[in-house]
Amino acid sequence: MNLPLFPLPIFLLPDGVTRLRIFEQRYLKMVRIATKENGFAILLNDANANLPEVRWASWVEIINFDQDEDGTLIIDVKCKSLLKVTKITVEKDQLRYGEVTAIAHWPLSEHDHVTHDLSESLAQVFKQSDDLRNLYQDKFTDQPNWVIARWLELLPVELNIKDIFIDSNSLEQAKQLIHTIIHAEQHH
Repeated sequence: MNLPLFPLPIFLLPDGVTRLRIFEQRYLKMVRIATKENGFAILLNDANANLPEVRWASWVEIINFDQDEDGTLIIDVKCKSLLKVTKITVEKDQLRYGEVTAIAHWPLSEHDHVTHDLSESLAQVFKQSDDLRNLYQDKFTDQPNWVIARWLELLPVELNIKDIFIDSNSLEQAKQLIHTIIHAEQHH
């Protein structure tokens, strides 16, 4: 499958939602293509993050369109899956395309005392944030993987560290990192 790529410093795991402001012509074109075809992919990219050459992306679908007061297109996108990117091509207008295949992420898991606590603290974050509540119409705090993924997206951890948690065997490591950060914050 070949998808348009949007290089951004945004870490987004399956079922994650984010809001994007689209104003460059090549990305307006990308949105037009995405609505007619299979969406697009957010390619984790940040010149300051010292990332290795990223060969994965978040496959997203557009779930909401809006405009701000100056007419800029605002879209909300939801990650359907992670993708392995095998080949990148660049068109004349500098829009990138990637040859991609879907990759599995974490296997489903059951709540334990750690994920239960993380779920409760995430529910509090959602309760305090209008922006998050507006983005996430559906919240799945009863699903440990969903809770851990949202925490990873929200926490201000460097992108090159977050990049580790793309691996399908990294769920336990992710849970421990988040638990350590949240536990330290609560007892600070």
